[in-house]
Amino acid sequence: MVKLDVSKLGRPWHKLPKLMNDSLDIFDARLSIYFLKKLRVNVALKSMSFAIDQNYKNTQLFSTPFGSIAFNIDRTLLLQILHDYYGLGKESRNKSLDIHQPITKTEDRLKNKIGLDLTRLLIDEAIFGQNIEIKSDNTTVINQWSWCVTFTLEGYEEGSFTLLFDNAHVDQMLATLRSPETEQQAGRQAAPTPSQIERLFYSMPLKFSGHVASLNLTVSQLAKIKPGDIIPVNINESVPVYIGKEQIFDAKIAEDRGKLLLCEFNDRTIEKHYE
Repeated sequence: MVKLDVSKLGRPWHKLPKLMNDSLDIFDARLSIYFLKKLRVNVALKSMSFAIDQNYKNTQLFSTPFGSIAFNIDRTLLLQILHDYYGLGKESRNKSLDIHQPITKTEDRLKNKIGLDLTRLLIDEAIFGQNIEIKSDNTTVINQWSWCVTFTLEGYEEGSFTLLFDNAHVDQMLATLRSPETEQQAGRQAAPTPSQIERLFYSMPLKFSGHVASLNLTVSQLAKIKPGDIIPVNINESVPVYIGKEQIFDAKIAEDRGKLLLCEFNDRTIEKHYE
């Protein structure tokens, strides 16, 4: 359940959790595989919670073609992951879970690594309707976020991590929710007219292939060829031109600015007469 502000009325913000929950099983599988391969730890996705208009400081920011997203992780969870990443003993783990100790460079590097990994792991085409490129962003400063998703893991005693989205990403997710309705409306549109079909037909791309030359060699001759050898080839005055496997034209070879071009096409199709 998400409490909606008056300013959000008229837009289906309440459907955003469903967009994420529809991928719950996929997220669970991806997280399980990631932690098993990277840390040798059995982890499952326990739950997801959602919130609107949240203030977060000192998050790890990323840029996408739409705008900015961010990753935040509770330090308790990060220290547990740090323990598993370096295989510390039980006594060292208890000591490492002291969140009042200064942040080490090792902890900061691990946070940056898993932040980028988990963000790329969970942000996919199903959420935004297309694959997006995610890059680290160390210049932008954002504290207020339009929407966020908090992931709680089963396998770690406490702590969670959160993905945060700016307003542009929320707009894109809402557009993704509307896209099935748009496709249904497009399917109900009128069929194209004959003139439209004709224009489409004449604008279809065709690929020509020209047989410039060929050379018959025996296996023994082919085996004797070495780098730097010159193989003499005669280019015919006219060459056959194919569309697919069917010869349609004969054409001549012309050179223009260092490129060989086909020109002077002659139709080779045979007109059939029927009695």
